[in-house]
Amino acid sequence: MKASQGNRRSWGASMLIVAVAGLAVSASGCIIDGGSNDSCSPDLTIPWRIVSNLDNQVITCAEAGNADTVTAWIDGGALGSALTAFPVTCPATQSQGALVALLPSTGSYNVSLELTSGGTLLSETPVLVMGVDCSGLSQTVRADLFVNF
Repeated sequence: MKASQGNRRSWGASMLIVAVAGLAVSASGCIIDGGSNDSCSPDLTIPWRIVSNLDNQVITCAEAGNADTVTAWIDGGALGSALTAFPVTCPATQSQGALVALLPSTGSYNVSLELTSGGTLLSETPVLVMGVDCSGLSQTVRADLFVNF
C-alpha cells in the first residue's frame, strides 16, 4: 500500500516540476507548451500491398515492374497545404508492408500512396482523411496499390 502511494507522490512531483517549467503533460503523454500548442510528434501507420489488375492477385515489388519505392503523400493538419513525401523502400521480394509517417502534431491529414520504379509512377491510391493523435495508435485502412502487371 505504501509503495503505490509513494509512486503517486512521485508522479505528482514530476507533474509539478513540469508545470513549474511552463509545460503541461496531456493524458496521452504529449508535452504541451505554455501556449497550449501540442508538441508531440504523432505517427500514422499506413499498411499497403501490391495487387495485380490482371488477376487481382497480390504480387511482389519485382513483379510489379521492379517497383522500388512506396511513398505516402500527406497534407493537412500541421502541414497545411504543403504536400509532404514519406518514402520507404519496396524490397524486390516484398508484396506488402506498413509505412510509418512521423507527423509534426495532431490533426486531420489527407493521405495518398504512390508506387514507383526509378521515379516512374506505377500506381497511385488515395487513402483517406485521417485524424492523428498522440496515442501512437493512429492507422489508416490498408491501401491496395493496383498495377497492370
